Amino acid sequence: MARFRMLVRGAAVLLAASVSTATTGALPVPHAAAVVSVVVAGDGDTDGDGLPDTGDGCPTVASTNPTGCPTAPRRAALTWLGGAARLQVQVTSPVTSCAARARLVLWRVRADRDVKLAGVIASRHGRHRFRVPRGATYYVTVAPSYSSGEAECAKAVSRRVRVPRS
Repeated sequence: MARFRMLVRGAAVLLAASVSTATTGALPVPHAAAVVSVVVAGDGDTDGDGLPDTGDGCPTVASTNPTGCPTAPRRAALTWLGGAARLQVQVTSPVTSCAARARLVLWRVRADRDVKLAGVIASRHGRHRFRVPRGATYYVTVAPSYSSGEAECAKAVSRRVRVPRS
């Protein structure tokens, strides 16, 4: 009796075969097994981070992140524009795509717990202006995200800004 089994994991193919026969009388027949490993061409790891290039988001840059891309830092600067009577947030990052279209949340500081006021998307330049009630303190959070083929963009929190009453 012969059994063949083929297992596919990632891009590597493992072929295992086992052969066994029945015993004849009191003498057992030896068991034979063969294992063949085949690696499919074009399944390399250019950057050496352990992820095959086919599943690596950044195949030329080594990273331990699950996407294969490095983490890029971000900074959120919140300022009061007195003349325009608005709060302005500016998101910056060494990776341009981490600042553009960032997901922002505006928070109002309260004694018991902070209140979420707005969730918006920044402009392609990483900016947004908020009209807010005066006489309160605010801050902005930027959600972490993934910029395909470039970086995993880190989260950011701005400093707290007190808006004057008048």
